[in-house]
Amino acid sequence: MKSITLANGKTIEVECLSCAVTSGVAEPEGGTIIETEHFHAHQDVAYPVKGLVILASKRHILCLDELTEKEGLNM
Repeated sequence: MKSITLANGKTIEVECLSCAVTSGVAEPEGGTIIETEHFHAHQDVAYPVKGLVILASKRHILCLDELTEKEGLNM
């Protein structure tokens, strides 16, 4: 488990920050930008930077070439 301090000052214990965001445990400032079957777009929950958007896969991958064809098209 990792301790992550969010932009709102709250500290959470998580295995995976992206999983915490997509499951609603951690709420990014400004909320979710867009959510699809395979991806979740939001600002960084710890260091929100104006104009920076994180596109997180809802499945753990190490590299984009691990995406299925359906996931790639969805991205």
